[in-house]
Amino acid sequence: MITKNKGKVLALAISAALGSVSVQAADSVLLDTLLQNGSITPAQYENLTRQKAAGSSAAEGQSLNEVLLKNGVINQTQYDKLTQQAVAEVKPEATKKSGDDVIVKLDQKGFRVETADKAFKFKLGGRIQLDTNFSANGRDFDPAPTEGFEVRRARLYASGTVWTDFDYKAQFDFAGNKVSIKDLFVKYRGLDWFDVTVGNQKQAISLELQESSNDIVFTERSLVSSLSSQFDRALGVRFSSKAKNWSAQLGAYGAPIAKAGDGGWGISSRATYAPIMTSTHVLHVGGSVGYRGNTSAGTHTNQYRYESTNMSNVYFTNTGSIDNVSGSTLLDIEAAYMYGPFSLQAEYAHNWSARENGLSGVDFGAYYVQGAWTLTGESRRYNGSNGKFGRLHPENPVSWDRGTWGAWELAYRIDGNDLNSGNIVGGEETAMTLALNWYLNTNIRIMADYRYAFDIQDSAVLRNGVNAETGIQQFTVRTQLTF
Repeated sequence: MITKNKGKVLALAISAALGSVSVQAADSVLLDTLLQNGSITPAQYENLTRQKAAGSSAAEGQSLNEVLLKNGVINQTQYDKLTQQAVAEVKPEATKKSGDDVIVKLDQKGFRVETADKAFKFKLGGRIQLDTNFSANGRDFDPAPTEGFEVRRARLYASGTVWTDFDYKAQFDFAGNKVSIKDLFVKYRGLDWFDVTVGNQKQAISLELQESSNDIVFTERSLVSSLSSQFDRALGVRFSSKAKNWSAQLGAYGAPIAKAGDGGWGISSRATYAPIMTSTHVLHVGGSVGYRGNTSAGTHTNQYRYESTNMSNVYFTNTGSIDNVSGSTLLDIEAAYMYGPFSLQAEYAHNWSARENGLSGVDFGAYYVQGAWTLTGESRRYNGSNGKFGRLHPENPVSWDRGTWGAWELAYRIDGNDLNSGNIVGGEETAMTLALNWYLNTNIRIMADYRYAFDIQDSAVLRNGVNAETGIQQFTVRTQLTF
């Protein structure tokens, strides 16, 4: 027989005082007191004790209230009140676990802050690239190349996520003792089939342009970039769809953010596919096409050229200003193959520029073929969902204590362009570049390039008083820090 006098009063008092009795496994002292006063039976005591030992959940803990109701220790109104209190106490804890806990990280990936549920993220990162440029025969040329030290890039960016589905990035470059905006966009990822990116961003064109300067094998991009200057970052909207081993992008763009008032518009699309894709074996194919139109009839000019180094002010191929351009189309075909520490990569690009006022259109071509070999055995990193390569990560970062020396990479490239068409004589150039890269760790890389244009035609640059037929033997050494 269950007594309902002092035991009942005691149970109610303890329940009211503890409050949490309905959402936890019952405290052993409380259970002992209820047993001694006859409020629960020995069998009920054993069952509740087992729940406590097993680490009862909130739902299991609720059974104590049910036992007290069944035994008549509490009435239905008191039971309902305790149940409501249990729900009110569970909600704050559930809310806390869903994202109010903030996680702060500082490591090789930069400074990061995020909520526990990852609905909100913030990252601060950047890059520093310090270059030294010099040549073996620069004085033979007119104009002679500018040589010395420069800050090639000095960038800081903030990126992150808000409300789970919205990403953002704001990136600024301080090189040259001036500030320029690079990336400034918002991306929505809440749709099943595609993402939408709005703002200043890279246009969807060319494998080499999509790859970050942090990751490319050489200090400067190839002669293909002499045709793609119009297709660098611009304000616009881009739609992207992807899976593990393929990507597709379509974008409509205006002018770059620094020239937003100049007008002009463009559209570009890029698609990639990797039929073979493992961490050490990749076959990549892709292509892109873009069009840039001009809104001011008869007044727009284009120019295509390539600087031998970023600071040299020497252009062996240079079309000068091409007047009355109504629009330009760029077609690019790309392929890459990686097997273990070896990789090959190639692109061919062709540009057609239409002209107004009875002037004939012109077209130009460019290509590169490059190979890389990681002497220490690591593979480059490939991301099939955006169709591009990232720099390799050394398996054994430099450590004097452990006697490890990071990763070493040897690379070679042949590239060329032809900027002669119709009455435009921009010259032709074929060059080779040899690179040795030392990856001290995932954040620091030292690069050394030797570049030589061994076949030049129709160049305005003079060598020993005549048109140059071979180029400058140039060297670039870069110290790079990324975070």
